[in-house]
Amino acid sequence: MKAKESNYDPNIHRLPWYGGWVLLALVALCGTVSYWSFFYLPPALTAADLAQQPLAFNGARAWDTLTHLDALGPKTTGSRANEVRAVEVLEREFSLINASHHPAQQVLYEKQIVSGQYGINFFGSQMTSVYRRVQNLIVKLVGAEDRHALMLNCHFDSVASSPGASDDCGSCAVMLEILRVLSRAPERIRHSIVFLFNGAEETPLQASHGFITGHRWAREVRAFLNLESAGSGGKELLFQSGPQHPWLIEAYSRAVRHPFGQAIGEEIFQSGLIPSDTDFRIFRDFGHVPGLDFAHIFNGYRYHTRYDSVQFLSPAVLQRTGDNILSMVRLLANGNQLANGDDGQSEGSMVFFDFLGLFFISYTAIEGTVLNIVVSIAGLVVGCWSVLAVVGWSNWRSMGREMLHGFVATLVGSGAGIGLNLATAYGMDRAVDRSMSWYSSCWLVVGLYCVPVMMLLFIAHREFHRLFSKSKTVLSLTLTVQARIVGVFLFWALLTIGATVYGLRSAYVIAIMLTLALFSMTLTALLKLQSFPGGYWLIIYLLVHSVALLWTTQFYHIFTNIFIPITGRSGANDNPDLIIGIVAAACTIFTTSFLVPLVNLLRKPYRTIGTLFVLFLAALALGTVSSFGFPYTGPGSSPSDAPKVQRILVQHTVRQFYEPNSTQTVRSADAGYLFRLWDRHNERTVRDMLEKQSPGKGASALEPTELPECKREVFCGMPGSAIRFTSLWSPQSNRPNTPDMVKLSLDRWEVVRRNANGSSIKFTISLNGSFQSTILVRPRRNVRLTGWNLTPEVPVKLAAAGHKAYFLLITHGLAGEPVPLILDLETDRQSDTVEPLVDISVTSNFWEYHEHFTEEFNRFVASFPSWAHVVPSVTVVNVYTF
Repeated sequence: MKAKESNYDPNIHRLPWYGGWVLLALVALCGTVSYWSFFYLPPALTAADLAQQPLAFNGARAWDTLTHLDALGPKTTGSRANEVRAVEVLEREFSLINASHHPAQQVLYEKQIVSGQYGINFFGSQMTSVYRRVQNLIVKLVGAEDRHALMLNCHFDSVASSPGASDDCGSCAVMLEILRVLSRAPERIRHSIVFLFNGAEETPLQASHGFITGHRWAREVRAFLNLESAGSGGKELLFQSGPQHPWLIEAYSRAVRHPFGQAIGEEIFQSGLIPSDTDFRIFRDFGHVPGLDFAHIFNGYRYHTRYDSVQFLSPAVLQRTGDNILSMVRLLANGNQLANGDDGQSEGSMVFFDFLGLFFISYTAIEGTVLNIVVSIAGLVVGCWSVLAVVGWSNWRSMGREMLHGFVATLVGSGAGIGLNLATAYGMDRAVDRSMSWYSSCWLVVGLYCVPVMMLLFIAHREFHRLFSKSKTVLSLTLTVQARIVGVFLFWALLTIGATVYGLRSAYVIAIMLTLALFSMTLTALLKLQSFPGGYWLIIYLLVHSVALLWTTQFYHIFTNIFIPITGRSGANDNPDLIIGIVAAACTIFTTSFLVPLVNLLRKPYRTIGTLFVLFLAALALGTVSSFGFPYTGPGSSPSDAPKVQRILVQHTVRQFYEPNSTQTVRSADAGYLFRLWDRHNERTVRDMLEKQSPGKGASALEPTELPECKREVFCGMPGSAIRFTSLWSPQSNRPNTPDMVKLSLDRWEVVRRNANGSSIKFTISLNGSFQSTILVRPRRNVRLTGWNLTPEVPVKLAAAGHKAYFLLITHGLAGEPVPLILDLETDRQSDTVEPLVDISVTSNFWEYHEHFTEEFNRFVASFPSWAHVVPSVTVVNVYTF
């Protein structure tokens, strides 16, 4: 073919200026379709469907169970609502199921009241978790071969102030309906199914430990399905699997009717970026059982608030989850996998993903590595071949130059976009004090942080074309743009190969996009449409890339639905706009980079760029000076008006410091309000409310680390959480009502060994009072804790703000006996010295203690605005020295 003499060949297909708007509309359309698929739920079956489909999951019947659990209100471990009333509701359901099961079925029920302890690192904090008399309700549907079992797990407890409709009573309702359906089948399933309803997950993760380490049925469990929630409703996401055991993912792929799972979710969750954990960890680490972890992730605004109620859910949520889990249960319980155990099944990790819920794909990590590398290399080869087949292979330098321009323009545009987003995030936070303006108006993220990135990508590609394109070249404008697209492919191929070499299975996210780009280039080359004057290559390119847009935009919806609500509980010290700005930039680059080179086909490209700039300025104006930029909204007039609230934890606290070697005589005491600062604007709200209550109180509130006793008292004489997390302390004259608390008594201490180098001393202590409590044990200087009665080895100390101590979390379900604590100390000093050896701080937490709140505290809590979700409690801190 004769080479072209000019880069502006009149035969080239060039788009009118409004073609840029068409590209923007295409992105918006595909994003809307993926958004719709993201939130679509199939309708629930109703009571009228029971006669026609008696062995199908019925969402209406599960919903009826959920409403009974939701009506109990908050169900904290140790409360009457959790330990008595929730147990009564569940046991009534078990009785009805047992009375209506088919004669061929055998349904067994046991209540486990269990105590135990274990060491765990929870979000970077080492602690010893101690639980006493927490409850598990366990139902076993006995299989024809009663040797191996599949386990389903949910928890019926909730955090303070939240009914826990989604987290996690909805999952318990799903499990009850699955049990009801399977128990009415005329034939037994092959393997047994254990349904675990645990009553202490939020404490955290304690009742599941009691079951998997202490119940006889746990020894039969070969796999589990954990049903959780990190939001309030929507689709249940498969976000953890294994470890290893690829057969579980393969079973999900075969069984599930409405797939929703992404391996990238597993890697993000296990990286610690999401401040949450589930019973999956306990079953995996302490029971060494493989499983799948499911969670509802939508509407994280309502997670752990009073708005996690049936008012904001629908039976369709239960129907979708129930359909999927019931299909999984039937496949696994009747298959060979459970009986085979680890026989050749535990090798390798899996890459898995769904496409808009239409179908599910999985393959091994090794296959993923091969696929990623092959696609990356093949795309570059085919892209170069497609262009050089037209102009001749001797012109590879021209092709390479234009491909390099596309690569560098994408790199420069991406860097500039991320930089502008970081600058915008800094300005929104520091200059105009409007961080989190998108928290309620989440569409502002598009204008503030997506639009400018796309704008700078357009500018980079346009200016590289204007500045570096030669007036005479063998490549027509069409072929130049195609070469630039190959440069974009090179950009993503290098990232894919790098992520693959690093061992990230998440590289599949890019590899799928590259596969679609490879398909487009191959189709264009085979049909020889590279320079066809009618521009058919562009039609093929946009059609194929529309599928790619559906793939890429769904990750924007996933990430923003996860990370935007999380910023409302991620702490006060970090600017949340930085997180959202980076996430939005990455999603925008990922979504639009293959469209951006087409800007050079536009006759007046800066009209499109100008449109994006105007949208950016409009979003800035709305975010900074309008009511849309206010982060929070309260409940509306209808259930569809979902609130997006600010979280505030306030503990009416009394601190009591005891005389040395005494557990009875208090040497000093004070009281105050302790606030946990969850987000960037908590401190302002708290100070405003304090000032409204008592002028001057807002200004006098201070961080606990600023208290003068911080230099001598363990963790400043505060609960450990006050130092670990950003907090605010406001001294108050009114003390809370505290008729009960956990009290420490020193039963005895004895010198075990004495020599010239020091002494070994054993302390025997009792902790009296069946309430949730935390204990801090701080040996003094030259004193070491060498052993205790809780765990075989002494754990690592909890460290925060220059303070170190051994941290114990003690939870009581049903009331029980005192908790013994035996400390083995070694000191370099002689035992007859009068210097203290150890400081012990005992914190009692009283959740759902409303009937004992003082009138002044009640008025203060009620004074907060409707868009604030206040979690009030009473806390007692007793500090002892021995």
